[in-house]
Amino acid sequence: GDKMEGLSAELPFLSSDSDHLYDDEQLQQMVSVFTAHPMPVAKAVGDAARCEGNRGPLVKFGCARPLVDLLSENDDAKAQAARAIGNLCYDHPENRMEFHKLGAIRLLVSILASQEAAPTSTSNITTTPLERNVAGALANLASETPECQVEILQAGGVEYLLGVVVGGADEHSVAMAVRALMNLAEHEKAQEVIGSSDVVTAYFEMLTDTDSLPEPVVADVVSTLVTLARFQPNRLVMVDRCRAIAVLFKVVQQSINEMKMEHDLDEPEGDSDGEEEQPIALAIADLLLLLLDDDNTKPSFILQNLHNEVLAFILHHAYLFERSQPVTPQLRLLQKVFRQLTKIVGVACINEQVSHAITSQLTSVLKLTTIIDPDMQLGSLLILGNLARADEQSVSLVEQGVHKSVFSMMVEFPNDQRVQQLAIGALRNFAIPVANRNRLTDDGIFPPTIRILSCPNQVLQFAAVHLLRTLTAGNVEAAQKFVNDGGMESLLLLVCGEGPNLEDEDEVNTGESSEKVKDLRVQYEATRYLVRLLADTKEGQDRERFTSRINEKLVTGIISLLLSPFSVLQEEGSFALAMLSLVRPEWILGNDDCLSSICSLIKSPTSTPKANLSVLSALHELGKAAGLQQLQDAGVADAVRSLASSKDPEVSASAVEILSYFK
Repeated sequence: GDKMEGLSAELPFLSSDSDHLYDDEQLQQMVSVFTAHPMPVAKAVGDAARCEGNRGPLVKFGCARPLVDLLSENDDAKAQAARAIGNLCYDHPENRMEFHKLGAIRLLVSILASQEAAPTSTSNITTTPLERNVAGALANLASETPECQVEILQAGGVEYLLGVVVGGADEHSVAMAVRALMNLAEHEKAQEVIGSSDVVTAYFEMLTDTDSLPEPVVADVVSTLVTLARFQPNRLVMVDRCRAIAVLFKVVQQSINEMKMEHDLDEPEGDSDGEEEQPIALAIADLLLLLLDDDNTKPSFILQNLHNEVLAFILHHAYLFERSQPVTPQLRLLQKVFRQLTKIVGVACINEQVSHAITSQLTSVLKLTTIIDPDMQLGSLLILGNLARADEQSVSLVEQGVHKSVFSMMVEFPNDQRVQQLAIGALRNFAIPVANRNRLTDDGIFPPTIRILSCPNQVLQFAAVHLLRTLTAGNVEAAQKFVNDGGMESLLLLVCGEGPNLEDEDEVNTGESSEKVKDLRVQYEATRYLVRLLADTKEGQDRERFTSRINEKLVTGIISLLLSPFSVLQEEGSFALAMLSLVRPEWILGNDDCLSSICSLIKSPTSTPKANLSVLSALHELGKAAGLQQLQDAGVADAVRSLASSKDPEVSASAVEILSYFK
């Protein structure tokens, strides 16, 4: 009492308002009487540091050293000093580094060590206000400051913080210790150290009874586990020792039920650009997806048949995506969680066992496709695409008309690249079994796919060409149908690099300025496909109908590939040239630019043996087509002579054979 009266007399400006902002003169005066009144000044500093504007000046004026010195005094002094240090370090990197330099961290950890021996089990340990303040100080010191994190690790802080966590006598102490471990886990080294302790086991024990824990503690526990899972051995600990999959999904369900109650109580909101806090359920869904994506932990996920339970849980809450639902902050978060859960089922379907199990619930899966939400459509497409990876299941799905649902999604979300791309991927899986191709073409797969060839997105164009190649491979009727449905014009534009204007996301940074560039992969894939298509198209009226339109454009596309500076494109162009020489040699012989580009490629020092062999194969066919004189006049023979001495024996032998034609 006397000390407080003395301090009040010397510092009459002291306010009981913890958010009070003092001026520099007042803060200097406060620090100046530290020696005379250490305990009350420590408390006053701790109070003042709750105001952000006071923290930097207090340390600047010299309060850090006397506070660190108090950590070596009696327990009351330690508690006040730890509280002040924690408040001064909150959201203040410079102050953290100052206390780090003064050795505060090792003193704080030693205080925890002196309270109790390092625990070897989850036995009851009594926590005190001193431990609460020390844990809080370590939590703030460890926040986003690698130097402090490393020192806490080296001082053995993990063991002693865990001791506070498992003690459980004071929920505030537990909360501070959990927060400290969460901040500490952001350091890569800490992920290994914490994982090798009993923290993971203790945390999963806590999650089995979340009702007894404050929600912020549960959130920090989950956040810590998500961070620890970045270190692969920790994931094994989670699934092998902690029954992680079942425990985590139970917490997801509890969290969602709480969010639903808040949604029912919330008022509808307008459009909001505010940042939404990530719910516990979404963090756990991310962790489950990580465990499922790891080959070492995936078996545990599969064995527990969680996919069936998750699918049923999603469908039970499909009403949350109905347009009649009032839009609340909680609804937005709930929808995010269910989108991620749907993705979990989709990824699980890569496994053959899961795929068979989900196929038996096809009616349920098809219900997912009716949810008018792009991200839920993505999840359902991921499920269907992975179900179709097995040929037998793919045929069964097409027989049941599942592909029509995919067509519908392509139509309903024409402007969503993600939906379009996954839909194309799923359809390509459906098209791999030969038995499915006629059904897909008869049911109208070409028109929506042809429209994608003309869209301004090259990722989708590339995927669409791959789908078309699969559909028409070895299927003359399908190739003819593609032509009859009007696909040739769109394909020719891609072959010639004359497609639609690119979207903004196709812009690339060239180093000096941003410009739109064509993806040459689209061009060469389209060229290869068109040549194959010509080879598969029936002779007669249909082929003659589009021959005149294709002639110049197709050869122009091949020329652009032959003259490309990239060897892979040269190889594709020469391959297309060889194929075209089999079906339309006159198109090549009638184009002087094409013959010139052949000579340029042959003479190029960067031309690969693969490209040269394809060109020589084309020249062989052109020679058979009575084109020797034209080849001679274009200088092809002189160019081929340079290949006769090639180090590649196959190229050399082929060149010698071609030269024999000109004698």
